[in-house]
Amino acid sequence: MIYLNETFAVTAGAVETFARKFIDDLVPAMSRNGVEPLGLWQTWRTAELTTFWELPGNPALDALDAAMTEDEALARHTREADDLVLDKRVKILSATPFCPDLARIKAEGLKGGVYMLAVIPLVPERMGEYLELFPQFGLRFEHKYGLKTVGYWRGGGGEPQQSDSFTCTQLCAGESWEWWDSFNQQRAKDPEVRAWLERAIRYRGHHGYSYLIPRYLPY
Repeated sequence: MIYLNETFAVTAGAVETFARKFIDDLVPAMSRNGVEPLGLWQTWRTAELTTFWELPGNPALDALDAAMTEDEALARHTREADDLVLDKRVKILSATPFCPDLARIKAEGLKGGVYMLAVIPLVPERMGEYLELFPQFGLRFEHKYGLKTVGYWRGGGGEPQQSDSFTCTQLCAGESWEWWDSFNQQRAKDPEVRAWLERAIRYRGHHGYSYLIPRYLPY
Protein backbone atom coordinates (compact mmCIF):
# COMPACT_ATOMS: atom_id res chain seq x y z
CA MET A 1 0.00 0.00 0.00
CA ILE A 2 1.00 3.60 -0.54
CA TYR A 3 -0.59 6.71 0.91
CA LEU A 4 -1.32 10.18 -0.36
CA ASN A 5 -1.12 12.93 2.26
CA GLU A 6 -2.61 16.30 1.27
CA THR A 7 -2.61 19.44 3.40
CA PHE A 8 -4.70 22.49 2.52
CA ALA A 9 -4.57 26.00 3.93
CA VAL A 10 -8.02 27.41 3.14
CA THR A 11 -9.40 30.92 3.11
CA ALA A 12 -10.88 32.41 6.28
CA GLY A 13 -14.34 30.99 6.95
CA ALA A 14 -14.04 28.27 4.28
CA VAL A 15 -13.36 25.27 6.53
CA GLU A 16 -16.99 24.12 6.70
CA THR A 17 -17.52 24.53 2.96
CA PHE A 18 -14.32 22.65 2.13
CA ALA A 19 -15.19 19.82 4.52
CA ARG A 20 -18.70 19.49 3.10
CA LYS A 21 -17.46 19.35 -0.49
CA PHE A 22 -14.83 16.82 0.57
CA ILE A 23 -17.43 14.52 2.14
CA ASP A 24 -20.22 14.92 -0.42
CA ASP A 25 -18.25 15.18 -3.66
CA LEU A 26 -14.63 14.13 -3.36
CA VAL A 27 -14.89 10.95 -1.28
CA PRO A 28 -17.40 9.22 -3.61
CA ALA A 29 -15.43 10.26 -6.71
CA MET A 30 -12.11 9.05 -5.29
CA SER A 31 -13.68 5.75 -4.15
CA ARG A 32 -14.93 5.13 -7.70
CA ASN A 33 -11.31 5.39 -8.77
CA GLY A 34 -10.00 2.94 -6.16
CA VAL A 35 -8.69 5.51 -3.67
CA GLU A 36 -10.08 5.33 -0.12
CA PRO A 37 -9.85 8.00 2.61
CA LEU A 38 -8.46 7.41 6.08
CA GLY A 39 -10.09 10.69 7.07
CA LEU A 40 -10.06 14.47 7.04
CA TRP A 41 -8.65 16.46 9.96
CA GLN A 42 -8.36 20.12 10.92
CA THR A 43 -5.16 21.33 12.54
CA TRP A 44 -6.06 22.71 15.95
CA ARG A 45 -6.84 26.45 15.97
CA THR A 46 -6.06 26.91 12.28
CA ALA A 47 -7.80 26.89 8.90
CA GLU A 48 -5.56 24.03 7.75
CA LEU A 49 -7.03 20.69 6.71
CA THR A 50 -5.18 17.39 6.26
CA THR A 51 -6.26 14.19 4.60
CA PHE A 52 -4.75 10.75 4.02
CA TRP A 53 -5.75 8.42 1.19
CA GLU A 54 -4.90 4.73 0.75
CA LEU A 55 -3.94 3.43 -2.70
CA PRO A 56 -3.17 -0.18 -3.65
CA GLY A 57 0.16 0.70 -5.30
CA ASN A 58 2.10 3.03 -7.56
CA PRO A 59 0.06 2.22 -10.72
CA ALA A 60 -2.97 3.64 -8.87
CA LEU A 61 -1.19 7.02 -8.73
CA ASP A 62 -0.93 7.09 -12.54
CA ALA A 63 -4.58 6.11 -12.83
CA LEU A 64 -5.56 8.84 -10.39
CA ASP A 65 -3.61 11.46 -12.36
CA ALA A 66 -5.57 10.49 -15.47
CA ALA A 67 -8.86 10.46 -13.58
CA MET A 68 -8.31 14.03 -12.38
CA THR A 69 -9.02 15.20 -15.93
CA GLU A 70 -11.16 12.36 -17.28
CA ASP A 71 -13.57 12.07 -14.32
CA GLU A 72 -15.81 15.12 -14.46
CA ALA A 73 -16.73 14.92 -10.76
CA LEU A 74 -13.05 14.98 -9.78
CA ALA A 75 -12.25 17.78 -12.21
CA ARG A 76 -15.21 19.84 -10.98
CA HIS A 77 -14.27 19.36 -7.35
CA THR A 78 -10.69 20.45 -8.07
CA ARG A 79 -11.90 23.64 -9.76
CA GLU A 80 -14.30 24.47 -6.93
CA ALA A 81 -11.78 23.62 -4.19
CA ASP A 82 -9.12 25.81 -5.82
CA ASP A 83 -11.29 28.83 -5.05
CA LEU A 84 -11.09 28.00 -1.33
CA VAL A 85 -7.42 26.99 -1.10
CA LEU A 86 -4.53 29.36 -0.40
CA ASP A 87 -1.81 26.70 -0.32
CA LYS A 88 -1.59 22.95 -0.89
CA ARG A 89 1.11 20.39 -0.04
CA VAL A 90 1.14 16.81 -1.33
CA LYS A 91 3.31 13.95 -0.03
CA ILE A 92 3.60 10.34 -1.14
CA LEU A 93 4.11 7.97 1.80
CA SER A 94 5.08 4.29 1.98
CA ALA A 95 3.75 2.05 4.74
CA THR A 96 6.23 0.61 7.25
CA PRO A 97 5.83 -3.11 8.11
CA PHE A 98 3.95 -2.23 11.31
CA CYS A 99 1.64 0.39 9.76
CA PRO A 100 -2.05 -0.63 9.91
CA ASP A 101 -3.97 -0.53 6.63
CA LEU A 102 -7.47 0.90 6.31
CA ALA A 103 -9.12 -2.50 6.77
CA ARG A 104 -7.36 -2.97 10.11
CA ILE A 105 -8.07 0.63 11.15
CA LYS A 106 -11.77 0.00 10.61
CA ALA A 107 -11.79 -3.48 12.16
CA GLU A 108 -10.00 -2.34 15.32
CA GLY A 109 -11.72 1.04 15.59
CA LEU A 110 -8.44 2.95 15.57
CA LYS A 111 -9.80 6.44 16.04
CA GLY A 112 -10.10 9.18 18.64
CA GLY A 113 -11.17 12.73 19.37
CA VAL A 114 -7.72 14.38 19.22
CA TYR A 115 -4.95 13.16 16.92
CA MET A 116 -1.24 13.89 16.81
CA LEU A 117 0.67 14.12 13.54
CA ALA A 118 4.47 13.87 13.83
CA VAL A 119 7.13 14.20 11.13
CA ILE A 120 10.35 12.53 12.32
CA PRO A 121 13.72 13.00 10.55
CA LEU A 122 16.00 9.99 10.95
CA VAL A 123 19.74 9.47 10.67
CA PRO A 124 20.01 7.92 7.16
CA GLU A 125 22.46 5.15 7.98
CA ARG A 126 20.47 4.14 11.09
CA MET A 127 16.96 4.25 9.65
CA GLY A 128 16.70 0.49 9.11
CA GLU A 129 17.79 -0.25 12.66
CA TYR A 130 15.36 2.32 14.06
CA LEU A 131 12.43 0.81 12.15
CA GLU A 132 13.28 -2.59 13.63
CA LEU A 133 13.54 -1.21 17.16
CA PHE A 134 10.52 1.10 17.18
CA PRO A 135 7.81 -1.64 17.28
CA GLN A 136 9.65 -3.35 20.16
CA PHE A 137 10.02 -0.22 22.27
CA GLY A 138 8.40 3.04 21.13
CA LEU A 139 5.23 1.50 19.70
CA ARG A 140 4.90 -0.98 22.57
CA PHE A 141 5.16 1.77 25.18
CA GLU A 142 2.65 3.95 23.31
CA HIS A 143 0.16 1.10 23.18
CA LYS A 144 0.82 0.31 26.82
CA TYR A 145 -0.79 3.63 27.75
CA GLY A 146 -3.59 3.41 25.21
CA LEU A 147 -2.28 5.41 22.26
CA LYS A 148 -3.70 4.19 18.94
CA THR A 149 -1.38 4.26 15.94
CA VAL A 150 -3.39 5.04 12.81
CA GLY A 151 -0.42 5.29 10.48
CA TYR A 152 3.37 5.06 10.48
CA TRP A 153 4.87 5.76 7.08
CA ARG A 154 8.21 6.39 5.45
CA GLY A 155 8.39 9.76 3.74
CA GLY A 156 6.71 13.06 4.45
CA GLY A 157 9.73 15.34 4.63
CA GLY A 158 11.48 16.99 7.55
CA GLU A 159 13.65 20.08 7.67
CA PRO A 160 14.79 21.43 4.27
CA GLN A 161 18.07 19.51 4.50
CA GLN A 162 16.31 16.21 5.20
CA SER A 163 15.45 13.77 2.42
CA ASP A 164 11.91 12.40 2.36
CA SER A 165 13.51 8.96 2.11
CA PHE A 166 14.87 9.32 5.64
CA THR A 167 11.76 10.66 7.33
CA CYS A 168 8.85 8.95 9.05
CA THR A 169 5.35 10.34 9.42
CA GLN A 170 3.19 9.10 12.31
CA LEU A 171 -0.52 9.66 12.88
CA CYS A 172 -1.90 8.54 16.24
CA ALA A 173 -5.17 9.00 18.09
CA GLY A 174 -6.11 9.86 21.66
CA GLU A 175 -9.56 10.16 23.14
CA SER A 176 -9.53 13.81 24.25
CA TRP A 177 -7.34 16.65 25.49
CA GLU A 178 -7.67 15.28 29.03
CA TRP A 179 -6.61 11.87 27.79
CA TRP A 180 -3.46 13.35 26.23
CA ASP A 181 -2.58 15.06 29.51
CA SER A 182 -2.93 11.75 31.37
CA PHE A 183 -0.99 9.86 28.69
CA ASN A 184 1.95 12.26 28.82
CA GLN A 185 2.05 12.22 32.63
CA GLN A 186 2.01 8.42 32.82
CA ARG A 187 4.74 8.00 30.21
CA ALA A 188 6.93 10.60 31.91
CA LYS A 189 6.95 8.47 35.08
CA ASP A 190 7.88 5.24 33.29
CA PRO A 191 11.64 4.51 33.51
CA GLU A 192 11.46 2.18 30.50
CA VAL A 193 9.97 4.97 28.39
CA ARG A 194 12.67 7.41 29.52
CA ALA A 195 15.36 4.87 28.64
CA TRP A 196 13.85 4.38 25.18
CA LEU A 197 13.63 8.12 24.51
CA GLU A 198 17.27 8.56 25.48
CA ARG A 199 18.20 5.72 23.13
CA ALA A 200 16.01 7.02 20.28
CA ILE A 201 17.96 10.29 20.17
CA ARG A 202 20.78 8.36 18.51
CA TYR A 203 18.52 7.55 15.57
CA ARG A 204 16.41 10.64 14.96
CA GLY A 205 16.50 14.39 14.97
CA HIS A 206 14.07 16.78 16.61
CA HIS A 207 10.62 16.13 15.22
CA GLY A 208 7.76 18.52 14.73
CA TYR A 209 4.20 17.64 15.59
CA SER A 210 0.73 19.13 15.49
CA TYR A 211 -2.65 18.22 16.96
CA LEU A 212 -5.55 17.48 14.65
CA ILE A 213 -9.31 17.35 15.17
CA PRO A 214 -11.23 14.89 12.96
CA ARG A 215 -13.72 16.45 10.53
CA TYR A 216 -14.57 13.22 8.72
CA LEU A 217 -13.80 9.56 9.41
CA PRO A 218 -15.13 6.78 7.13
CA TYR A 219 -15.74 4.39 10.05
